[in-house]
Amino acid sequence: MPTVDDVLEQVGEFGWFQKQAFLLLCLISASLAPIYVGIVFLGFTPGHYCQNPGVAELSQRCGWSQAEELNYTVPGLGPSDEASFLSQCMRYEVDWNQSTLDCVDPLSSLVANRSQLPLGPCEHGWVYDTPGSSIVTEFNLVCGDAWKVDLFQSCGFWA
Repeated sequence: MPTVDDVLEQVGEFGWFQKQAFLLLCLISASLAPIYVGIVFLGFTPGHYCQNPGVAELSQRCGWSQAEELNYTVPGLGPSDEASFLSQCMRYEVDWNQSTLDCVDPLSSLVANRSQLPLGPCEHGWVYDTPGSSIVTEFNLVCGDAWKVDLFQSCGFWA
């Protein structure tokens, strides 16, 4: 039975043509590397939560820190709730411009339990925890549109 060395002797060793083909394939592979690796950096999804109109004014009036604002206004981040998927993709359907809202715990004046408050989808965009931009933050590819990042990555492999 012939060995690999015997077959290489028959077809020829690593000659000029093989060197050219190898170099060409290396150049092509190097030019496609950013497509395969780039999505790792460009498709990064930072922490995010719904942007609520009126919360910024209430937060400024009450002097809340960023942590207090999240604690009072984001579902799933309150004292009795656990962090959940809802905290990133849903928001309380509350009119934050009401004059009856208290600065200490604004939602307690509306209902006794936060779970009774109606939740709605994010309609005014998202606030991201990380400064800078990526494909995700530029086009708001979070929650219901998160599948588009995976589609973009898959299309990159067809290139």
